[in-house]
Amino acid sequence: MKAFFTSLGSRRAYAAGVLFWAYFVNGLALIMLGALLPDLRAAYRLDYQRSGLLLSVQSVGFLLIGLLTGVLAVKLGLKRAYLLLFSFGTIGLCMLLTSGAPRWLLAAMFFIGLTKGAVTDYHNRIISDYAHGSAQPLNLLHACFAVGACLAPIVVLACKQAAGADGWRLALLLSIALHLSVLALGAFMRLDPVQPRSADAARSSFGFLRERLFWQTTAIGFFYQAIEASFVGWLTSYFLSLGVMSEGAAQLVTAVLWVSLLCGRFACALAARRFPPFQMILAMCVGILVCLCALLRSHTLPTLLLSTIGLGLCMSGMYGTSVANAGDTFSRYPVCMGLFVTLIALGATFAPTAVGALAGAADDMRLGMSVLLAAAVPLLAAAVLNARYFRARRD
Repeated sequence: MKAFFTSLGSRRAYAAGVLFWAYFVNGLALIMLGALLPDLRAAYRLDYQRSGLLLSVQSVGFLLIGLLTGVLAVKLGLKRAYLLLFSFGTIGLCMLLTSGAPRWLLAAMFFIGLTKGAVTDYHNRIISDYAHGSAQPLNLLHACFAVGACLAPIVVLACKQAAGADGWRLALLLSIALHLSVLALGAFMRLDPVQPRSADAARSSFGFLRERLFWQTTAIGFFYQAIEASFVGWLTSYFLSLGVMSEGAAQLVTAVLWVSLLCGRFACALAARRFPPFQMILAMCVGILVCLCALLRSHTLPTLLLSTIGLGLCMSGMYGTSVANAGDTFSRYPVCMGLFVTLIALGATFAPTAVGALAGAADDMRLGMSVLLAAAVPLLAAAVLNARYFRARRD
């Protein structure tokens, strides 16, 4: 980490520091929403299907903004575009505090999704450029998200102890304050300008659509996002539905998930020095399928805890390593990252609603979560094809 920042120079090092802090804040806020979902359901009288729709509409914002990040960066400048889109998350969090009207809540989650997509696109694009194709800084970036995420359930519990029934409101206010700190620090960033391209350059910038590596990496990201968005969003509700633990215990198990994700991301940052991305992706995908099967078959607290930890470790480095998997493609085609973020967000858009719809129809959260197996199997298949592609290139 120190060597990475030292290599950047003061201007880029400050910008990278703000981006790492923003990823921490984003992790805290987004996972806090999953931890607060039972409270939002109770306060605003939401059923499983509407709750799942809230998670999915967040991913719709994530998806759509990927189509605009590149254009806005050219038209407004990268810094202004980033700060504008980050501010939508702050607005969305404020909206969650003010009304439980269905359309209002959907708009709030949509705004939060816009910020999530912009952060994912700009952060990965900028840090990937600063890292010159190395997976280590990207995994460290995502480790910052995991630090915020593993603190989120603990912060929620602390806020509930401090404010009782209104603890969820206090948690959201804290998240809003942290978002404002990012906007304040970001005002002093200096980011490299994004130059508009000529018509000929614009046409050639879509050459990645003909590359097999882009599509197999996108497939990996698509199915992984379907699993991550559903699992993280529904995790606390799933544990409570099983009736084997209290709300406090469910929040702590959620924190354990993110502790394992954090440890896994640091481990992936170290492993990236020795193993190529395609090998790491294949190993993680095998682990995701095995641990997901174990989680869905678990009926006791120890097995639930172990399978959750295993799933967290296996999911930990998937996003950053997937970006590194096609790092050369992203570097050669600036439009590529925006489309990649948009396409993989489709998985995160549909899966949470499918989980909620099936759980509501059957009144069985375990059955709803089994939808994730339909994503885990093709995820592993895509990882196998990706490994075969790289091995063939070596030969």
